[in-house]
Amino acid sequence: MNRSLPRWLLVLLLALPLLLSLAPRSLLAHDEGFYALQARWILDRGDWLTPQSWGAPLYDRTIGVQWLIAASCRLFGFNSVGVHLPGWLAAAAAAGFTWRLSRSWVAAAVLVLTPLWFSYAHMATQDMPLLALELLGLWGVCTRRPWAAGLWLGPAFLVKGFMAPLPALAMLPLLLLERRGLLRRWGFWAALVAGWLPPALWLGLSLQQHGLEVVSQLWTKLLTLSGDTVFAQGPLYYLWNLPANTAPWGLIAPLGWVLLWRRWRRGELSRQGLLLWIGYPLVLLALLSAFKTKTPYYGLQLTPFVAVAAAEALQGLAAQSGRLWRWLCWPPLLLGSGLVVVALAAPVPALGAIPAGWLRAAAMGLGLCWLISAWQPPGRRRLLLWLAGPYLALVCLLQGGVFIDHSPAVRLKLTDPAVQAAMARGPVHILAPSTAGDEAQKELILLAVAAPQLGPLHTSAETVPAGVAVWQLQGKSWQLHTAWSTP
Repeated sequence: MNRSLPRWLLVLLLALPLLLSLAPRSLLAHDEGFYALQARWILDRGDWLTPQSWGAPLYDRTIGVQWLIAASCRLFGFNSVGVHLPGWLAAAAAAGFTWRLSRSWVAAAVLVLTPLWFSYAHMATQDMPLLALELLGLWGVCTRRPWAAGLWLGPAFLVKGFMAPLPALAMLPLLLLERRGLLRRWGFWAALVAGWLPPALWLGLSLQQHGLEVVSQLWTKLLTLSGDTVFAQGPLYYLWNLPANTAPWGLIAPLGWVLLWRRWRRGELSRQGLLLWIGYPLVLLALLSAFKTKTPYYGLQLTPFVAVAAAEALQGLAAQSGRLWRWLCWPPLLLGSGLVVVALAAPVPALGAIPAGWLRAAAMGLGLCWLISAWQPPGRRRLLLWLAGPYLALVCLLQGGVFIDHSPAVRLKLTDPAVQAAMARGPVHILAPSTAGDEAQKELILLAVAAPQLGPLHTSAETVPAGVAVWQLQGKSWQLHTAWSTP
């Protein structure tokens, strides 16, 4: 009798510690807090058409992820589960498509254990749904499924606006050189049109209700981001930022791309595989690098390809033996030893609200696995230890609050019993000058999301009703008046 666990149950058991945490959660004000707040306004006001900011239309971004969060919160309540569920499901889809495209469980595991990917799997933002839709399109092209190859682009625009055409352009060499037949199938064009119907309807109704001047904010925001903003970086930004945010896998991915190229030269990898795992990420990297605004989360779109290359390198290294391995074993041996020494002997300070014990446990788990791997014979056990180390580290960091407790100071302010009692009595109003700074705006978003009932925003004390609870900006901090009386 086969007593091994079913594959789905094993995956679930391994995923749960990476998904659920005993640590408290708090939102990152920009951008997940703002998306959650816009989703709340959708539910409170019943307006599923207009992205809003305190009652005014704000078309500086599309509305797809706000719809997803609002729909989730309608089903599960306006809470952490409702807000984060769309991101979790999109992350699961992205990992699944990576596995289906690469046919490698190692690549899917490396993706899940990539810090940048893992961080955004726990965020309520546009980026993970966009990645899942991109991979759906790639899967459709590679498997000749016209509905998937055509359907993804419209929803991707609804989620991420004008960033969606970049992966579509990167997909063109694969489509034209390997899957040109899709362009002759009516199902592809029907799916493409069907995918664009929701964004076209949304834009048309928005233009009818708000006019071109308001809706054109989508275009002016793109023009702004393509210029010299505070997020503008040089063309080499992703060449250092992506390896740093995908470490350790991003550091060995170049070796994997070399091995993939050599496999293609030997005829072991098809031209489709070459275009998919090397051509597509290179074109997308060039497009992202040409855009002036650069952020770490734009690089999230490249993480599945880093994971596949890193998996190729890991499997190649795991098979090494003899004199070559005696040289190759030194990096995991030295890194593992160093982490174990740090965990046992070095002072490890707390990281903000993250207890030092969890950081020490993460270093110990990662270090021990890599240290032991240096003495393993070639094969599966060595590979599993290389994956087990980051797995244990991420579990410890997640349980300590890393990746999920983004605003601990605001979270602690909201746990004050007087604040809790005042917010439970009725709507909480906001009194803020129109000149509030960026940090004050960030805190305001989090305070508004946390209010069980949210009242209006006031710019003058005379318009605030007497007796209500009011968050007022005093200096650089927000103070709660439990029962307002006009000064």
